[in-house]
Amino acid sequence: MTCIAALAPHSLVKTPEQLLYLVYGNHEVYRREVKFSILTALSLLNNGESLCIRIMTDRPQDYVGWPVDIVALNEEILHQWQGHNGYHHRRKACAMAVGLKLAEKTLFADTDTLFLKNPHLLLKKISPQNYLMDEFEYHWRDVSTRQNYLKLGACLQTHGVKPDSDFKLYNSGLCGLTNSDTPLLEKSIGYIDEWTQAPFDIHTIEQIALSFAMRDKPVQETKKYVYHYFAKKRFFHTMQARFFELYGEDYRSELISLSREVPRQVPEPPLWKQLQIKWRLRKLDGELKKIARDLHYGNELSSNPYHLACRHEWWKNASREIGRWDPQKQQRLLNLDSGSWPKVLPSPTRQEDQQGILNFLREQLASAKH
Repeated sequence: MTCIAALAPHSLVKTPEQLLYLVYGNHEVYRREVKFSILTALSLLNNGESLCIRIMTDRPQDYVGWPVDIVALNEEILHQWQGHNGYHHRRKACAMAVGLKLAEKTLFADTDTLFLKNPHLLLKKISPQNYLMDEFEYHWRDVSTRQNYLKLGACLQTHGVKPDSDFKLYNSGLCGLTNSDTPLLEKSIGYIDEWTQAPFDIHTIEQIALSFAMRDKPVQETKKYVYHYFAKKRFFHTMQARFFELYGEDYRSELISLSREVPRQVPEPPLWKQLQIKWRLRKLDGELKKIARDLHYGNELSSNPYHLACRHEWWKNASREIGRWDPQKQQRLLNLDSGSWPKVLPSPTRQEDQQGILNFLREQLASAKH
């Protein structure tokens, strides 16, 4: 039997449905993530619809005035949820297990989730023994021979799982469960504890454990309904910071409509510009082509304030790629200190754009040395 620390006494009543988040610690990016995620969910509701939204957090003061119920956490609960093996993603599984008791249906969302369709459409899909997960990622057989999965593979073999098993591994950025699924979560947490007894090589054990617990059950993907931007966080953090800088973090209903102006995808140049850039870079290969593309993509973004805010993120991509080179290669190919645009890269048309990019790259590479 897996022991899960109970919540402190609270006044919340059990509801038919809930959208549930877990966010803890004093990190402004996660606070902004969850607030913006909530706004995307609310922006898609039909007239007259409501949505029960709950946040499990150790910082209730961050959400005063927001249309959410708070489930207060404390340091003791968070410590117990982390478990004896110190795996902090175990807290998410524990939050789901405890949160299931607060509603008949629970849609648990990671904070880096943007809703693309009405969340009630997802809640309607949840039923006993029918689960929702963010998206299918791979079969176990596709990763079982990778070096960082071998240790987990040895653990799975004790459960009869062979390297060629086809059980599906899902991303758990969004998860739909019912209040009858506590045993499923307890089983998942048990796997986490078993697989993290020794040092572990992968950080996604939590979602692998949940996928394994669900392996014989029907699971529906939700990627058409949400965008989980975990792989593109820098762009979305930049846009969200700009949004809350413009409008503030104190809740008011106008924020819902205002949130619609923020792109739901990584800002890119218009398609015709992308084709133009592709043509100009056609003679480049490999890393030089990627560097040039990122520089030109950033330079050709529209005047939309959220696009402009992301210009430097594209240039940072290029800077990181250049930063992997040794100094001799940087000097030989780019010679950034010369003040002239590198001959190996097609240049932006405007001289001021060239100098702006060169100045940015020099600053980034200089700061990376310190």
